[in-house]
Amino acid sequence: MIVVSAQGLFAPLLEGGPEQTQWEAQKTSLRTAHRELMARRGKDLGFYDLPNNEELVKAIDSEVQRLRSLADDLLVLGIGGSSLGGQALVSALGQTGPKGNHVHFLDNVDPDTINKTLEGLKPERTAAVVITKSGGTVETLAQLLIIRGWFKKSLGQGESQNRMVFVTDPEKGLLRELSKTEGIRTFDIPENVGGRFSVLSPVGLLPAAFAGVDIGAVLAGAQEMVERVTDNEIDNNPACLMAGAAMLAGEKLGKSSLVMMPYSDSLRTLTAWFVQLWAESLGKRLNRHGETVFAGQTPIPAVGATDQHAQLQLFVEGPRDKLVTIIEVSQARQPLPIPDELENIPELTFLRGRDLYELLEAERRATRAALLDAGVPVLDIKVPRIDAPSIGGLILLFEAACACAGILSGINPFDQPGVEAGKKMALGLMGRDGFSEYAQRVYLREELGIS
Repeated sequence: MIVVSAQGLFAPLLEGGPEQTQWEAQKTSLRTAHRELMARRGKDLGFYDLPNNEELVKAIDSEVQRLRSLADDLLVLGIGGSSLGGQALVSALGQTGPKGNHVHFLDNVDPDTINKTLEGLKPERTAAVVITKSGGTVETLAQLLIIRGWFKKSLGQGESQNRMVFVTDPEKGLLRELSKTEGIRTFDIPENVGGRFSVLSPVGLLPAAFAGVDIGAVLAGAQEMVERVTDNEIDNNPACLMAGAAMLAGEKLGKSSLVMMPYSDSLRTLTAWFVQLWAESLGKRLNRHGETVFAGQTPIPAVGATDQHAQLQLFVEGPRDKLVTIIEVSQARQPLPIPDELENIPELTFLRGRDLYELLEAERRATRAALLDAGVPVLDIKVPRIDAPSIGGLILLFEAACACAGILSGINPFDQPGVEAGKKMALGLMGRDGFSEYAQRVYLREELGIS
């Protein structure tokens, strides 16, 4: 079972930390936030209910079998929430499918990356899934045109359509219209599920299944976590605990940055997904009353023990603005004993006969103690092992905690107005009708910057 502990935010565990009474006061606000989320569940908030969908698993498995009959490699076209969740699942749970199937995520429009990727693939053994909920994400549409042309040039129009799968809005958008006119297979992103909360929909599950991930087990772990994060008893609810601790650290202790530091390489990409989830959901200029608040807690990705030799110096002795979340993995997938080599060197005798996981655990425990000794609060998350149920549980935990944190801090965690202006300006610069006024803003700023 995944366990969350906030003991590292308070004295006596935290050197110079506040008393536990602050947490008791926080629980009142948490109850109010949790009641609102439960009232909205199944209405405008659908991510809680994504794991309970056996029919979706069957449909995805059927489509994956069809795709594997055509292709060894799957291109995933998408950006942000349309890509990072799938990347997290594939990175944590499986790099290739049972027949050597590979998934390649094209999550940017850098021509060098796309050219290099396509040079290593054979069109006749490649398929593509195109993911955009709105159906109008400009980066994804540009990728679609490139890959469509690549298929068409080598295989012809009909085969190009056969090798494409869309994941988009159930009713509207360009992809939905194209799927109707060209007969392209399409999976739905539920209307009440936002992009960054859509990992456990076809957005993440389809690429993961192609790579050999047991998506049924992922959803089973997520469903188990749903039962816990919808518990009305705050002390039993790990999402409320995580959200309450993070917001207390930010608002009462001045911790404006949250470090996510798993002690597992398998969780590197999951951490990158968490960064997008936390940043885009909680970074808001206005609160829900329209008042200017400039809210947000900056997420910082780190990995133990790697970042003990990189960022830890900053965490321990730098600005006192950080809460560090440490993820402990209780059991390694496979032991790796340290052999009795170089036996004539006394400095290495203490390592002989030990397992490499013991060293990683010693690093985690030591880093945690060093942070607490330095007065840096620590939020602990304990995961039994890296497997499909645990990853599903972590994803659902982080989504629920993020939603709760947003409501707790008085902002809307489900929109992203801050990115819209830049999107419109880019469309204006590319010459799209109706967006010229936004391009003028760019030209003005560039002119002002010319000396």
